[in-house]
Amino acid sequence: MKEHIKRALLLAFICALSAGTLGYFYQLTTPIIKEQQIKAQVLLRKEVLPQAMEFREVTIDSYTVYLGLSNGEIIGGTAKITMKGYGGNIDLILGIDKNKRITGVRVLSHNETPGLGEKVTKGNYLEQYINKSIGDINTVRFITGATISSKAVQEGVKRGVTLISKVLEEYHK
Repeated sequence: MKEHIKRALLLAFICALSAGTLGYFYQLTTPIIKEQQIKAQVLLRKEVLPQAMEFREVTIDSYTVYLGLSNGEIIGGTAKITMKGYGGNIDLILGIDKNKRITGVRVLSHNETPGLGEKVTKGNYLEQYINKSIGDINTVRFITGATISSKAVQEGVKRGVTLISKVLEEYHK
């Protein structure tokens, strides 16, 4: 009987030590991970609106839009949009110019199925959106077998273009 109690106490100690260690490292790495995510978003903003030299943060309808500036003039904007895809959330960053044409779309993070679903998060599919206005977005071809993911990206792009356009109209008055 004493042997069972010793083993149970040893197991409880190991579990407590493991939980404490995991908690410690979680708290230690969380700020570093958040900092890296912010850096990635800044780089992607520059990628989707390459003409911008700097960005000004504007909040509208609980969304944050970054107005792209070049020589003090607003040349477009970027926004991060989250949509529900097949495997979970898809976080997009997109940019549009002052003429409301898409300058870039990138995926910040996703949980789509490796293989088919993941194809909507990469190059060729996203490149179809470049230089389109909101009226042209429906001409983008979906990926066969990844319709839910394709539709989520398309709806996210529409939402982003609408949001950024609204901010650009406010600041061009």
